[in-house]
Amino acid sequence: MKSFSTPAVAFSVAFINEGSGILQKVVVAQAGKVKSYFEEIDGVTLSQIVALGNAKENGVKARFGHPNMCSSAMGTYIGRFKNFSLDGEKVTGDLHLDTVCRSSPGGNLYDYIITMAKKNPDMFGASMAFIPAEPAEGPGEFPLVRIEELLATDLVDDPAATNSLFARDSFAWEATRFLDENPAIAAFIARRPDTILEFMLKYFSKTDRMKPEIFQKFKNLFAPLPDELQQSKAYDQAVELLEADHREEIRNLESSFQTRIATFESQLQASASELVVVKEQLSTTTEKLATEQAQTTLNQQQISDLTSQVATLTDKLSASPTKVSSGDPQITVGHPEVKFGKELLSEMPAYLKDKLKK
Repeated sequence: MKSFSTPAVAFSVAFINEGSGILQKVVVAQAGKVKSYFEEIDGVTLSQIVALGNAKENGVKARFGHPNMCSSAMGTYIGRFKNFSLDGEKVTGDLHLDTVCRSSPGGNLYDYIITMAKKNPDMFGASMAFIPAEPAEGPGEFPLVRIEELLATDLVDDPAATNSLFARDSFAWEATRFLDENPAIAAFIARRPDTILEFMLKYFSKTDRMKPEIFQKFKNLFAPLPDELQQSKAYDQAVELLEADHREEIRNLESSFQTRIATFESQLQASASELVVVKEQLSTTTEKLATEQAQTTLNQQQISDLTSQVATLTDKLSASPTKVSSGDPQITVGHPEVKFGKELLSEMPAYLKDKLKK
């Protein structure tokens, strides 16, 4: 991977929204010579940057300094550049700061960057990290930069020197400047990295600039790690980089998950309230049913009693009258009305009988 910086131009931003953390139209690249790499950026390069930048749906990763400047990328993530556009011989983009950089290992980078952009815009700029394609032949002294993949757009304190932002690490700044100013040494180290290690070990072993215990730690830094530890370290670094690259997606997923949990809890609470109401209704219905069952049992008992009474009366009505075959001759059987009429006639005077006959 290869990185380069935009020319040393003053930081410019069209608008700063502190609430949302968006810095609009920040200069991220400019046509001209790329210092330290003997190449040149032209209009085609700028068009490639715009196309590759806008092709990334979630934006281009932005970091606090270049992680390849003798430092790690962890803790340097600050947000994403989006909405790349060509403005003459410059490319601008909108920097969306992530709130996670408020609590980065380097401190509150969120507020620091906004304050720098407002009060000291000439003290920093942007540098792009990219995978280069085969350079094109240019009309001038240097070949023209061609980009295969855009990796990141980082904020640095001196865009023309590609060192770490705001000189957070003085060794990184000095080492980078030395190698940039001595490309032959940089090329030699790239071909023979063991040579520089041997040189440094010999140098410090023959001087009293480094204490013995520090020198031993220094030697241990270059001792090969066991395969298991190397794999574990590589895995941890890969996970950290993925988390940094996808922190926004992770945060969105977490927010969506929390929203779903809150919705589910609300639905559960509503269901619990409905269940209480249903239980109360069920209890009331059960009590009413028990009362109705008791009344039904009482009504059935009364019907049974009445049925028995009706049966008894029916039996009495259907019974035959008793016939008298013999008895006391003094007893006259007949209707009492007939007997009384006969007695009345027998006692009636004759003139009355005649009147009755007439």
